[in-house]
Amino acid sequence: MANKIMKSTLASVLAVISAATYVPGTAIGSIFADTAVTANADAVYGDFNYEVLSDGTVSVTKYTGSSSTVTIPSQIDGKTVTKIGNNAFIKNNALTEISIPSTVTEIGNFAFCSCSYLKRALIPSSVTTLGRGAFATCMSLSTVILSDNLTAISEGAFQNCPSLTSITIPKNVTSIEPFAFQECEYLQNVTFKGNITTIGKKAFYKCENLKGIVLPSSLTDISEYAFFGCSSMNKIYFNEGLKTIGDSAFGSCSGITNIDLPSTLTTIGNDAFANDKLIESITIPDSVTSIGKRTFTNCHALSSVTLSKNLTAIPQAAFATTGITYIEIPEGVTAIDGAAFFSCKSLVDIVLPSTLKTISAQAFNNSTVKNVTFHGSHAKWNAVEIGENNDVLASAKMYFFDTVSNPTISYQKGNGSVKLTWTEIKEAEKYGVAGLVNGKWTMITKTTGTSYVINDLKAGTDYKVVVFAMKNGQWNMDDSNAIVVTPNAENNTSSYPTVSKVEYNDQYHQFRVIWNKVSGATQYGIAVKLAGRWKVQAYTNANTNYFTSPKLKAGSTYQMVVCAKVNGEWDISNIGSRAFTVTVK
Repeated sequence: MANKIMKSTLASVLAVISAATYVPGTAIGSIFADTAVTANADAVYGDFNYEVLSDGTVSVTKYTGSSSTVTIPSQIDGKTVTKIGNNAFIKNNALTEISIPSTVTEIGNFAFCSCSYLKRALIPSSVTTLGRGAFATCMSLSTVILSDNLTAISEGAFQNCPSLTSITIPKNVTSIEPFAFQECEYLQNVTFKGNITTIGKKAFYKCENLKGIVLPSSLTDISEYAFFGCSSMNKIYFNEGLKTIGDSAFGSCSGITNIDLPSTLTTIGNDAFANDKLIESITIPDSVTSIGKRTFTNCHALSSVTLSKNLTAIPQAAFATTGITYIEIPEGVTAIDGAAFFSCKSLVDIVLPSTLKTISAQAFNNSTVKNVTFHGSHAKWNAVEIGENNDVLASAKMYFFDTVSNPTISYQKGNGSVKLTWTEIKEAEKYGVAGLVNGKWTMITKTTGTSYVINDLKAGTDYKVVVFAMKNGQWNMDDSNAIVVTPNAENNTSSYPTVSKVEYNDQYHQFRVIWNKVSGATQYGIAVKLAGRWKVQAYTNANTNYFTSPKLKAGSTYQMVVCAKVNGEWDISNIGSRAFTVTVK
């Protein structure tokens, strides 16, 4: 039975992808205005209204003065001041400095909210409770020293404090609650000294100048939108122990280039890293059992992905519009959801598991898939339900695992070479000899015989090789018969150049490659690996054994090789092992 077709409109698929660019409105800002009501005090002491609490201590409920510098007394009418009440100083635009006595243990909700000219908040170690929005929208607040005895940074405590540039989270804090530092746009440095287990929703949302961050080893959960829109963040250091990364937690962090996820992670939410356009590679550890929709959508630089072996589905648009060139979907995955790899225009090779049951609409639409390896039989593949607009799968070359058994290989060492010999497979139409290059099998030759000599190998170097068999025009890509071979000595007849030196020019961001001349060479070619393929960038004559690059971008890395033309033929043997890498300075 041929593959079934599942229908879905293009509009609905694109709607899924566009969700990754959705920016939610701020949720806590309006709460301040709604909640900020003036408390009724039952007594007056100078410029302070106060009330007596049930334990006989005093809460300052309102400041009625107009001073810019205010010292809260430690005692009022012989009673100890232990609390600054809800809304006590709210919207006081005269206040620039506040002195809080060491008798205070609690600062109430919105106590200093919208004190636009307050510059410093030195919270004494006696304070154990900091209320919601306590210092929110303090536009001039640039210095904050938190009490060592706080156990939580409360909801919205420092939301929208644009003058705050750094903060140290004390050792006893275990949670940073939602919106705590939301839209502190000039916050650059956060130091965690405590045993934090949870970073709440939008805790650092749109802190646009926040740089690299080292997350504490005690952290287990990062909530939704926690670091969304931190566009200057270039590095994240995750520690072992982290279990969940919430929806959009690091979305639109456009400066991140590298992510190293911990082996304790189990869940990655929707849009978790969406629009992080500079991420180049990601390994999702095997501890992860689920990833969300659009997890890496619009990560345009993402070219290398290794998936967890414990996933059961690839969600909608999970890798849409990324730069991946190769993907292997692990065994156990039963569904590839709509637009999962939509518009992956560099994606050429895919490996699909035998457990696969559905490929939804647009999953591989607008990609360049040319080779599909299916770890199952023809019959199993025909039973897979394939949604519309996946035509690229029908036109790709298919490789199945039910074609024919692969042969058993042995080898003999030679001088800079090895001779492979393998058992004959009666059903085989031909054999393919392949070598492992950069983690992928690269075909060396195809033959109907049962032996082949691989030349131009380096003495003492191990090479992994395999022989595939073909039946009915299909290769059996099972590499379980692969062996490691090691040649005896260098083959002195090698006709390829050896790079002797690479020079760098820091000022003009150029490099020069110098190589040893090859006897009989009439020309040299300099090739660069781009999008998984070697492309010749320049030629030199026989007397020129160097190449100087044009001005390039600092930090760019290129994989290169130099080839020689001898007796009218280019020597392109053994390219993978003689390639070298340069990084522009």
